[in-house]
Amino acid sequence: MQIEIDSIAFGGAGIAKKDGKVFFVRGGLPKDVVEINIIKDKGKYAEAVISEIVTPSPDRITPKCPVFDTCGGCQLQNLNYQAQLREKEHILQETLGRLGGLYDIPIDPIVPSPNEFEFRNKVTLSTWFYKGTWHLGYNQKGSTRKVAIHSCPISDGIVNNTIKRISEVLSSLGDPHYPLEKIHISSNGTRSQVTIVPRTSRKGNTLKTLLRHLKRHPETENSSISGAGETGFEFSIMGNKFLTTPSAFTQVNSKVNELMIKCVLDFAKLTGKETVLDLYSGIGNFSIPLALKSKEVLGVEVSNNSVKLARENSELNSVKNIVFQNATCEDAIQILKEQEEKFDLVVLDPTREGSKEIIEGLVDLSPDKIIYVSCDPPTLARDLKKLSGLGYKVVKVRPFDMFPQTFHIESVTLLEKA
Repeated sequence: MQIEIDSIAFGGAGIAKKDGKVFFVRGGLPKDVVEINIIKDKGKYAEAVISEIVTPSPDRITPKCPVFDTCGGCQLQNLNYQAQLREKEHILQETLGRLGGLYDIPIDPIVPSPNEFEFRNKVTLSTWFYKGTWHLGYNQKGSTRKVAIHSCPISDGIVNNTIKRISEVLSSLGDPHYPLEKIHISSNGTRSQVTIVPRTSRKGNTLKTLLRHLKRHPETENSSISGAGETGFEFSIMGNKFLTTPSAFTQVNSKVNELMIKCVLDFAKLTGKETVLDLYSGIGNFSIPLALKSKEVLGVEVSNNSVKLARENSELNSVKNIVFQNATCEDAIQILKEQEEKFDLVVLDPTREGSKEIIEGLVDLSPDKIIYVSCDPPTLARDLKKLSGLGYKVVKVRPFDMFPQTFHIESVTLLEKA
């Protein structure tokens, strides 16, 4: 069957329509004319793969990565960057309309990443022993099978130098019995920090030989084993100092992260008198900049390690008007409701699952403004629809390209009491 691809779906597949049916075509790009083979027919829609590109899209380019066709990390390296931004704007607008009924809300143009490649400051790589040697890499597309890499075009030079050195160290040892599960690598722009992860916590000591070998090289001298012995490093955001570890969550695109923080502060328009609740606060990425411009901030985070780091970060920056609570957001909101606490502003930055369970409780806290930072348009649409029905108006949405070469879209949404 021959069809023309119209657009890209959230997830990276090309979308085409023919005879009243929707086709999701893996690897299809807008304006491609392709022959397809259907692999799953669901009635009103079908999933397909390309058997032949009859006429390539004018936006189709040659991907930089030699394993692009098998690695699951990137989906859009074969699409030029301006077209990627165009498609992401369309995905966000279409998703908010179709799933949230939010057809007429103001959506700003997407904020591009200053770097299309070499932006990623941290990676987690699987490790495995095969045919007499160790390999580092990612999962293949749609599979748990692995694809080995020697470098990654979207990762920065420091991370790539570290990947190369780790590969050389593992190859030189050649011991298949290391209980090595994966490796976290982070870069602060100056040096790398490495955390090696055993298959089980009881096997950590058996990796000490590998650790000694890694520490002999400048690219991997800052290495540790996960758990209580994991060591951290310092980096800077907008002039503020932050401590973190490779296993803790931080945004992978430093430059876009700073742009998002500035956006949150711009939307908040703080005067120094406000009380702020920061949900899913992590290591203080938004909490600390917010505290510097408000009366007081309460950060809530479920990860004990992240809360520990956040408290150290507030001390590191001499920020006194901030408290971090180690709890689930659901439990924290329930307690705050019982104590009849009120906030001028609530900022939330949930995982891809969104904040479905806390929306009603959040509204009970009666903030004047809500700023919702999202990495998943479908769950954002669902949550904004619910907030809109509970007395809050979407004022504006600003998308950010945190993850060039992929389908992922970050966004910041401002809501105010209707």
